Amino acid sequence: MEGALPPTYLPGWHNEEKVRRMRYATLGKTDLVVSQAGIGGAVVGNVYPDAGGLEEIYQCIEQALKAGLNYIDTAPFYGQGKSEEVLGKALRRVPRHTYYIGTKVGRYGATWETAFDFSEERILAEFDLSLRRLQLPYVDLVQIHDFEFAQDPARIAKETLPLVEKIVASGRARYIGITGFNLEEFHKVLDMTETKVDAVLNFARNVFVDTAMKDHLGYFQSKNLGIINASPTNMGLLTNAGPPPWHPATAPLRELCSRAGRLCQERGVELGKLSVWHNLATPEIHTTLLGFGNLKVLELNLSLLLNGLTSEEEKMYRELQETVFKDVDPEVADWMKVWMEQFNSRDKTIS
Repeated sequence: MEGALPPTYLPGWHNEEKVRRMRYATLGKTDLVVSQAGIGGAVVGNVYPDAGGLEEIYQCIEQALKAGLNYIDTAPFYGQGKSEEVLGKALRRVPRHTYYIGTKVGRYGATWETAFDFSEERILAEFDLSLRRLQLPYVDLVQIHDFEFAQDPARIAKETLPLVEKIVASGRARYIGITGFNLEEFHKVLDMTETKVDAVLNFARNVFVDTAMKDHLGYFQSKNLGIINASPTNMGLLTNAGPPPWHPATAPLRELCSRAGRLCQERGVELGKLSVWHNLATPEIHTTLLGFGNLKVLELNLSLLLNGLTSEEEKMYRELQETVFKDVDPEVADWMKVWMEQFNSRDKTIS
């Protein structure tokens, strides 16, 4: 849907010309008409190093919303509450009906030992804290965060999802989602649960080095699910600057992506922009989350959304696909096993 104004549009507040150029899609069977790109909350929670000061972050959020982005995704895990707190303050400047927002439950702490808690008491208490930090009476989407770390699909399907359903029944959330990396685990939970799940969020699986998400889009569509795509730069791996120190990518994968970054830099092209474009080219995905905490990165993203790639960027995009990223070994690309090993040993701090 391009050219039409979404339900979140507010005359006199939005930039109508930009909003009309933005693409929108209905998120599954919900009534949320979401922009092709949404606002990811990890950067403003200082999970990544390129956020500006608070005032600049507030400006980024407001300008992004005025340009037509209308879905915001956050979690208590991002900065141990900081993302929700910062967004709560930023959104005080913004009319509530101009955006949709989702947060998550189940993942919290900064160490593997304290990261996950899917118990009823913790989920209910933490969700209340999330609403207080966001300064909102409700969110549009409540999601179970990285559910595969429960290591028991039956528990998520038969205990956690019905619990989240109670949150929706209370009026503090409107729709239910689940988020994770391992795509096969989504099938296990979704085929087992009797709870109506409205959306799924998968991350870093629709990128140059890992296209596994495309093999599961048909299944998600058969379940009438909204499809949210996150980490379009593979958590910073597919950028000229490279990933943050905590990224669990293997050395061969880091070198592969670093080679692509060097080629882009030599041509005056940003690899991250090409990676985002690669994600936006999948029409079955309803929204792709973009992280930005400074105005320069915001403008780069808005230019891409509204104007596409330049001829030089298109040339570089094709060249990378035909050379560096041709026939990437799935074993090299799979860095989740590193995280799972750390989780199972419970001996390392995470970001």
